[in-house]
Amino acid sequence: MTPLFHYVQTSCGYVINTSSSGVSDRQVTGRTDTPRHEEFAVNAERPTGPTRGIVHSADGTPIAWSRAGAGPDLVMVHCVGVSRATTPQPTLPAELARHFTVWTYDRRGKGESGTADTYDVQREIEDLEAVIGLTSGPATVYGFSSGATLALIAAESGAPIHRLALLEPPLFAAPDPDREFLTEGERQLAEGPRSLHEWFQIHVVGVPDEVLAELPPVADETLRDAASILHELAFLPGTPAERFRSVSRPTLIVASDSTAPEIHGWGRELEEQLPDARLEILPGEWHGVDDATLTAAIGRFVDGAHSPPAFA
Repeated sequence: MTPLFHYVQTSCGYVINTSSSGVSDRQVTGRTDTPRHEEFAVNAERPTGPTRGIVHSADGTPIAWSRAGAGPDLVMVHCVGVSRATTPQPTLPAELARHFTVWTYDRRGKGESGTADTYDVQREIEDLEAVIGLTSGPATVYGFSSGATLALIAAESGAPIHRLALLEPPLFAAPDPDREFLTEGERQLAEGPRSLHEWFQIHVVGVPDEVLAELPPVADETLRDAASILHELAFLPGTPAERFRSVSRPTLIVASDSTAPEIHGWGRELEEQLPDARLEILPGEWHGVDDATLTAAIGRFVDGAHSPPAFA
């Protein structure tokens, strides 16, 4: 099988995992070693009510969420196989919360959220809609990597998203009609979560042998949610940029100046296909931009896109 991604295009933090959560210091995008940016308006009105809880999705699945900060509503969608506790962007919510009301949640099958016997990406869209329903609206949805692709799919389906802010979404144009990757992923999971995790790195992400040799043992916290890797195998195939040309929401696509050229290419394709999108290449590292720079870019974008779209 041809890998869905080359290892420098991995959909989340699965290379050189060195922290207890299975996240690499090299790959954590939430670095705060650059100056803070204050180039956009701040709404200081602080919301009231609980700051964490459970919301039930349309199919009854409990989805765990957290809220922090004050300002315009922003919902974060995490990438493959991670929860709020194991995200490779652990400090980004706090940085965003200086300017936004930030809603984070565990995607189904991860962290404190529930799951279902079968997976359908439509259920994930409904999960996101349930979290958006907690906001005062209109809400910006921010997604990282495969979470950004999921946010695009949700917008395509008509989810009540005001704006999209996407950090390096992977686009896998080729469909998988025979479910080759998903079937093999299910077989690997039957052998155990570690087997699935290793197979995903080698055969889906395409991590080279020399990089695999550097990897420490996978943390238990990461293995616990390994079955959710299958979700990405279900929805990523068949996501060319032209699929999303009907997504009319204002969309910011962000990529690091040090990331893989293919990721820049995907960003340019989305900028060309979406009617109201722009690509910003920002200073950063491989598959990541520091918290302050990313927050400033999102803030400027939100300030420039105030009018909610009309939903059918």
